[in-house]
Formats: sequence, structure tokens, C-alpha cells
Amino acid sequence: MDYTAVFVLACIFIPIERLLPLHPDQPILRREWANDLVYVLVNGFMIRGAFTLVAAMLMTFYFNVLHLSSPAWIGTMPVWLQLIGAIIVADIGYYVAHRTCHAVPFLWKFHAVHHSIEQMDWLASFRVHPIDQIFSNTLSLLPLYFLGFSLEALILHQLIYQAHALFLHSNTRLTFGPLKWVLATPEYHHWHHANEREAHDRNFAAQLALIDVVAGTVFLPFKRRPKSYGLDEPMPGSYPLQFLHPFRALATDIKRHFNRESLPMPRKLEDDLGKLAMLLIFGYFAIEQIKSVVYMIIYRDLIPVWQLALFSQAVGIVFLGFVLYFTLTRLPPRDNAEGIWPRLAAVMGTFAMMMLIVLPPEPITPAMRITATTITLVGTILSIICLLRLGRSFSIMASSRQLVTSGPYGIVRHPLYASELLMMSGVALSHGSPLAFAVCAVGFTLQIRRAHYEESVLRKSFPADYADYARRVPMLIPGLKPSYIDLSIVPAQQVSQKR
Repeated sequence: MDYTAVFVLACIFIPIERLLPLHPDQPILRREWANDLVYVLVNGFMIRGAFTLVAAMLMTFYFNVLHLSSPAWIGTMPVWLQLIGAIIVADIGYYVAHRTCHAVPFLWKFHAVHHSIEQMDWLASFRVHPIDQIFSNTLSLLPLYFLGFSLEALILHQLIYQAHALFLHSNTRLTFGPLKWVLATPEYHHWHHANEREAHDRNFAAQLALIDVVAGTVFLPFKRRPKSYGLDEPMPGSYPLQFLHPFRALATDIKRHFNRESLPMPRKLEDDLGKLAMLLIFGYFAIEQIKSVVYMIIYRDLIPVWQLALFSQAVGIVFLGFVLYFTLTRLPPRDNAEGIWPRLAAVMGTFAMMMLIVLPPEPITPAMRITATTITLVGTILSIICLLRLGRSFSIMASSRQLVTSGPYGIVRHPLYASELLMMSGVALSHGSPLAFAVCAVGFTLQIRRAHYEESVLRKSFPADYADYARRVPMLIPGLKPSYIDLSIVPAQQVSQKR
């Protein structure tokens, strides 16, 4: 950003902050204003260059390697309608990125630089670490490129976004009245920066407060304002040291980790890294599922019983949405299964089903297509019911969070795995190829193995309760407890030998 742009922005926001100040005693040249001015003059070039490189690599992979394309109809819509769509799509992406930065310690080290602001004004909005900003831009802006929004809509979106960001951080008491529950305001964003425990990890959206209202993360107390801003942890006071601070913190953590006598990955760090991976992977599949719905509507005349297929795809989007939501909000783990094999089984079992999605299908009869779609639909609906009951205890890794024994978990101990097996069967049947059935068979084996690993960690965390639960409820098949699947009927000595 050049000096002229800084001067113009100052001429706009300084008068607003003087006429309607939230903190009247805060001077124009408040503490650390010179440091934030360095961010304005130095950071922009670095962020634009790095993000352009990242975006170019991901777009090349998306369009040229995966041979995917943007929906043609989006770029042909009126610019004003595209702009509304761009704001919604980008802010959902930003919400996910922002909340992830607060949840994952690695990313928080970079995002904490922005939260080190102790006096809010328009200039403070520029205090962002380049790594933090590149990550947020990737999740919020790249979906707009992939979906084919026009250049005019992208430019307008960025102009509005940048102006809104300055307004959110400004030292002003301007409010939007009842619209504060829909649109982000300075009041809303100041609470996000508040150094008060009840306001921590709230108000993540950049432009649409409605996203936080729907997600249950909004915090807007009546007739109160934050008492203080900033962090409890120390943060250097100059741009060069703030730029290096996250890297030094990471180096300290790595050094502390390898100085321990034992070197297992800390439980929370493993859980946070797994959470980030799942958000990225399942987020990608959710976007692809949405695109498939769009294509299905456009080419519906070529699809037998397209209404059933469309409903099945829509239910799949709901399933992926709940996976993302419960991954983002899940409880911290009490314990994890030990060793590399439970982790491999979890990853391979998850990706076995994903492989089925991307395998090229073989021609099958319309009747077979309807049967396969129906099986997939039933499996997906059952999976959603199980997810809703499992809630914040959901994880693909064998871990214990809280013991859920009601609803579908009162019928079998692992109803989500059973439902996913049904879903996999339908997907394999729809492909109709021997390779798809082979992948499905491998997926069956892995799901049973994952259930066994989960059993071991749940028995360890809830020994008395789980022993009684396992005696009453079968493992995967309602009413049946086959010994080659259900370990609860095998004597304890044999169980330990099998594991």
C-alpha cells in the first residue's frame, strides 16, 4: 500500500474516530501506532506476492491436474448478485479459517500477532502475520476463483471487505441496531479482541455476524463494552520481532518436545492437526458435492430418476456439513489409542470411502442405479442421525471424549461405522466395477478394525460403564454378536492377545 492510500484512509477514519469515539481518551497517535504503520507499508507486498504464488499453484492443480472446471452460470449472473454470493461464500470460508486459527496451536502462534492489539483503531487492522493472512485468504478467496465469479465481482468484494475490516477495528461507537445480528460491526469485532474469558473464541466472521449466530459462537452482551484488549501471553513490540515470534515459539515447543524422555506426540497437538486435516479434506469434498448438485440440475435430462439422485447428493452435503461442524466443535480427547496401527486404520478407512467417490464408474442398468442410490441415501441418512447423537464426541481417530449410549448407540455400539458401511456398499454398487467392490471390501475390514481400536480406548477411559454397555449392546449388527467381529464376548485374555 502506498503513502497516498494511507493518507486517504487516515483522512476518512481519523475524523470518524474523533467524532464518534468508543474510547474518547485514546489519542490519535496511540501506543504502537508506528509499528502498525510498518505493517501497512511492508506487509501488503509480502502477502500479495505469497498468496498469488499459493493461489496459482492450487488453481493449476485444480484446473489442470484434476481437470475440474468452474460452473459457467455463476460468472454470467448480474454483478450485484455475484457480489452477494461472493460475500457469503468468502465469509463462510473466512469463518472456518479464523476458527481453525483459534483451535490449532500451530496456527494460533501466527494469529496471536493480530490479537496482540491492545488499543483498537483503523490502523490496528493491518497488524497481521503474513502466514496468518495467507492461510485465511486461501480458504476465503480461492473458493471464489474455483466457482468462477467474475473479475468485477471479485474486485468489488475486495474493496468492500477491506473497507469493512478497517471499520470493524476502528475506535468508533457506531452500531447497526438490530442488524448487528446479521452484519459485523465494531461492537461485534471488538468483543472478538477482548481480553476477557467469556469473550474468547467468539465472533469469528469477517462480514456476516449471522454466521456466528447460526454456529452458536456469537457474543454481544447488552450495554457492555470490552474492558481490555490483547493477550495474556507476551508479544514483542516491533514488526521484525513480531514477525519472528511465531517461529521462535514453534522452535521452543519442538526443543521442549524432544528434550522429554519419551517422544509421543502430545494428545492435544495430534487432535488439532487431525482437526485441521479433516476440515481441509472434507471441506474440499463438500465443495465438490455442491458442484455435482449444480451439474446434476443442469444436466438432469440425462440422469435416470434425477430427483432421487439429486436428493441423495443434497443429503450427502448435509452429512459433510455435520462432519465439518462436529469436527470443528468436538470435545478434547480424554485418551487416544496407542501405536501407529490405529492411526493408519483411521486414515485408510476414511480414504477408502473417498476413493470410491473418485473412481470412474462402469455402465450399470437404471434399476441397479436406483437401487445403489437408495442404499447410499439410506446409509447417509442413518449416518447423519448417528452424527447428531454422537455430537461433539465425533472423531475419525480411535479416541475417547464422552461415552454415548443412547439413541442409535443403544442398538449397536458403533452405528456410525455400520451406517458408513451401508453407504459404502451403495457407492460401490453405483460404480459397478470390480475395483470398486475390492475397495469396498478393504473398507469393510478397516471399519471393523477401527471399531476394535475404539473399543480398546473406550474400555480404558470408561472401564465399568463400558463393560456393562458392551454386555448389553452388540457391536455392529443389531441382535447379533458374532465372535469374529464382536470382541466383547471373547475372554479378556484372548482379547489382549488379539490386540
